[in-house]
Amino acid sequence: MDVKIDCILVPLDFSEHAAAVLDWAVHLAQQHDSRVVLFHAYHLPVEFQQLEGAYLPPDFWTNVKAEAEETLERYAAELRQKGISVESVVAEGYAATAIIDEVADKGVDLIVIGTHGLSGLKHLLLGSIAERVVQKAPCAVLTVKTHSD
Repeated sequence: MDVKIDCILVPLDFSEHAAAVLDWAVHLAQQHDSRVVLFHAYHLPVEFQQLEGAYLPPDFWTNVKAEAEETLERYAAELRQKGISVESVVAEGYAATAIIDEVADKGVDLIVIGTHGLSGLKHLLLGSIAERVVQKAPCAVLTVKTHSD
């Protein structure tokens, strides 16, 4: 069987787990001569929206997006130095949904995503972005669990 991976989507949450996720993505991109799309989604949690009197400065979302773009660009520069074709995308929206939307938009063959290994009550309350992506993605998904999980 010939596996062709032209495009790898790498959703990043900028946690300490990002390095392990990127290591896997780099390895696979080099093996398959794939292009990589680094991706970050942001949104305002429902809990915050429900706080009475909650205030966000007018430039809040502009700053959030700019910081995410800068961070992704630092990761992208490292990948380019390794000879990998890379693109960075920042989107507003619930992460799992935004990831699935990006798959269709970019023609993604593989998603490489980290899992923080939540279990028990935390998993029940917070859910898992990686789990939802695995369930909904129309392509293969590699979940990366780090040793600290």
